[in-house]
Amino acid sequence: MARTRALIGPASVVAYLAALAVVQATGEPDRRTLASSPDEIADGQVWLLLTSGLVIDGLPWLQLAVLALVLAVALERLGALRLWTVALVAHVGSALIAYAGIGVLWLADRGLVESVVHEPDYGVSVVLAGELGALAVVGGRRMALFVGAFVLAGIGISVTDSSLLANVEHLLGFVLGALAMLALERRVPLRPCSR
Repeated sequence: MARTRALIGPASVVAYLAALAVVQATGEPDRRTLASSPDEIADGQVWLLLTSGLVIDGLPWLQLAVLALVLAVALERLGALRLWTVALVAHVGSALIAYAGIGVLWLADRGLVESVVHEPDYGVSVVLAGELGALAVVGGRRMALFVGAFVLAGIGISVTDSSLLANVEHLLGFVLGALAMLALERRVPLRPCSR
């Protein structure tokens, strides 16, 4: 029983990465049908907050490789339950906060945000940002170097290749991942052997 439970975490990570690879390689389902956007969420299509986490934008195979590495480290350091909790909080939370900000700006002056209201929003990179935020909280000096290297590389790629909405969500995802990990550690501290 314990052996089977120990395989659930790695299997869940492999299944997620496999789903991402299949969507990327086949283009099915269509990226647009999986993506969320502020106007679609406002129209009640909340399931898109989850399906948008199956689309990779930008440099897909590089992001998939980096995500695999970070998820492997997060699985080892955090465990499966914390890994997926952080992923959901970062991915969904960052979108909701960013979309709420867009809504407030829309009420103040539609012209400020009209270009991003319909913009498709993909979430794999925010999952990555959230996991890096969580790892930054639990790690020591070595983990800080690991996280720092990925954050600097991500910022460099993101600034040149992403929209303002994506950049805001990346920052929110990192912060929410760190906050989620702090909250989780406060409730049930990581056991020394799991670090």
